[in-house]
Amino acid sequence: MRSNVSDRSYEESRLRSVLTEVRRQFTEKVQFLNKIQKNVFTERKSVWEEGPRVVTSFDSAVNLSQQVNQLRHAEMALANTRRLVYKLQKMLASPYFARIDFRETGASQPEQIYIGIGSLFTPDGKPLVYDWRTPVASLFYDFELGPVYYWCQAGKITGDLTLKRQFKIENGRLIYMLDSNLKIDDEILQEILSQQTDEKMRTIVTSIQREQNQVIRDEQHQIVLVQGPAGSGKTSIALHRAAYYLYKERDALTSKNILIFSPNRLFTDYIGNVLPELGEEPVASITFQELAEKRLPANLTIEDFYTQLEAIFSGTATDQDQLRAENIYFKSSPAFITLLERYIQHLSTHGFSFNDLKFLDKVILSKEQLRKLFQHDFAYLPLKKRLNQIQRRAFYLLRPLAKARMEYYRKTLAAERSILTEKERKARSRLATRQDLLPAWQEIRSWKVDTFKLYKELFAQDELWRKLAAGIALPPSIDQLRRETLYTLELEKLRAEELAPYLYFQGKIEGFPAARQIKHVIIDEAQDYTLLHYKVFNEMFPAATFTILGDRNQAIHPRQYPASFAEIQAVFKERSSKLFTLNKSYRATRELTAFTNQLLPAEKQAEFINRPGQPPLLVKVNEAGHLPVAIAEKIQALQAEGWGSLAVITKTARQGQSLYQQLKELVPVRFLSKEEQHLTRGTVIIPSYLAKGLEFDAVLIAADQYQEEEETLFYMACTRALHRLVLFLPASASLLAKIDPQLYRQEVYA
Repeated sequence: MRSNVSDRSYEESRLRSVLTEVRRQFTEKVQFLNKIQKNVFTERKSVWEEGPRVVTSFDSAVNLSQQVNQLRHAEMALANTRRLVYKLQKMLASPYFARIDFRETGASQPEQIYIGIGSLFTPDGKPLVYDWRTPVASLFYDFELGPVYYWCQAGKITGDLTLKRQFKIENGRLIYMLDSNLKIDDEILQEILSQQTDEKMRTIVTSIQREQNQVIRDEQHQIVLVQGPAGSGKTSIALHRAAYYLYKERDALTSKNILIFSPNRLFTDYIGNVLPELGEEPVASITFQELAEKRLPANLTIEDFYTQLEAIFSGTATDQDQLRAENIYFKSSPAFITLLERYIQHLSTHGFSFNDLKFLDKVILSKEQLRKLFQHDFAYLPLKKRLNQIQRRAFYLLRPLAKARMEYYRKTLAAERSILTEKERKARSRLATRQDLLPAWQEIRSWKVDTFKLYKELFAQDELWRKLAAGIALPPSIDQLRRETLYTLELEKLRAEELAPYLYFQGKIEGFPAARQIKHVIIDEAQDYTLLHYKVFNEMFPAATFTILGDRNQAIHPRQYPASFAEIQAVFKERSSKLFTLNKSYRATRELTAFTNQLLPAEKQAEFINRPGQPPLLVKVNEAGHLPVAIAEKIQALQAEGWGSLAVITKTARQGQSLYQQLKELVPVRFLSKEEQHLTRGTVIIPSYLAKGLEFDAVLIAADQYQEEEETLFYMACTRALHRLVLFLPASASLLAKIDPQLYRQEVYA
């Protein structure tokens, strides 16, 4: 309910008081920032320009080291001050967004708790604003009025929530306030969701729902998995969870310790503002393709995920297309993982044979001893590192023998009473010893592996393949698949479906580069990764917690094995995990969500908010040549309504390019390819697989491009719309046959 006049007068007075303190602290911190910037600049100049010249002794080196450490601390202080100045600047516009009155059990009066993006205290330590990530602030997100509790370092704190108030404050002015229990259809949430979208994702800190808050604040599990429908806020949850980690672990964690796996650079740009809006530094983001390219030999040609999708979606159902589809499914299936694991185990026990290591006919290490070192003593190491250790052992044993042999030659030359000097005798002794050692050295240096060659041999050796594949259900076309795989590998090419398998195999043979500095990993669009991707993640980030978010109903790959969340959890079985399931969609209007729900089975349909809007519009285009003009007219109509972010979503980039060439003559439009780095407002044409994770005010789709087995792709494209959805179909199309015609409007474009 709305608050009364006296309440508003009190809140306006308090707001003025808080803003006065924010301005004071902002001015103080800006002055301090200017001072520290000058100091850091001076110290940098001193260290990097003058430092090397003064290192003339051990003491001066120690002094320089201390100076470098001081500079490092000063730069950390500079970064922290910049973040604080930015946060105070944000608070000048809106210092808080909520108030709760909490009476702790045993207390006579409730405490007024104002919640904002950061904490604010008076000079004497009195709290004016609490950071939304503080334990007590969770009461705002988790409870309605009445008995409540929260957890903190002191344990469980109980009491009663007597007031829950939300504010809209803009440019330091109180626009309105509302006493509310933050029910799903309340006025403030409705207003937030009704706004037009920007080219950047917004923070949801003012409208986090209870089920979202539980995920954000979970600290009990190392692996948090989130299954939720389109528009349930999964990506926002992940970013706010990162901000929560940075707050809770601020003494041990920085933005450099968090890594996001992003589907593409366009998506990375789209989410890039959320953490800065919350007063935190942005975290690093990488695609799996970029991760792989850092690990793989430069001579390999690597097909990227979107090139593979383009090929699949543009296929013409030829035998070759069908073979490719079977290969993609097999290489992402548990059956292939089992076969690959068996091969790795085979190489671990029988993957290398040794000869006796001899020096001058004396056995230094027998082949039995070498086999024992390989199969037992160093069995805990990956194959390549195991051989490196055996090489070190061999060189260690040869060293005293080589030294003795060199001494023998030196004494022999000395006994001959030649005119050679001592220096010449040593040189000749060293050369003769090297010749004696050459066979042993060559034998030792032959103990190495070629990982790429070993991977090829899996598909090349018939007898080995049959042995490894015993009991595994293989596709009927397996012999063709093996030949096709071997052919591309011989060309030093890795297809997209081969990338995760090879990276995992390489890691098992050579060792994974464990990135222990990464403490938290976020994997968005979880449904588009295979189990082997997750095995790579598990190995590469052994010290990290994970937040893994996705929706099986939005899987964009029609040929890939659909890994379940239970299977993903099993990959991380050594770590504690929990699956959270979200059921509500907040993105679109009730009309749009009711429509897209019918593209799903009844048990998978999402709950949705009661935000009214227009139902989708189905435009039946009788002649294909009329399609560009029909789309252009709808774009102009939507722009006239005031919608600023429009997307024409085509199934493939090829179709998008073709439509772009026709549309650009009719309306201003921009085509977004997989190389695109930035998302801007306006009208864009975008392939379906690049649109995942993004949202637009209005979406226009040429729906006849989608085949029946690509229904999840079509669903994903439709759910990008916040306010308007327009579908273009030929009059004879049957794609929407199972959808209640009462849920959409129709018109014919003649």
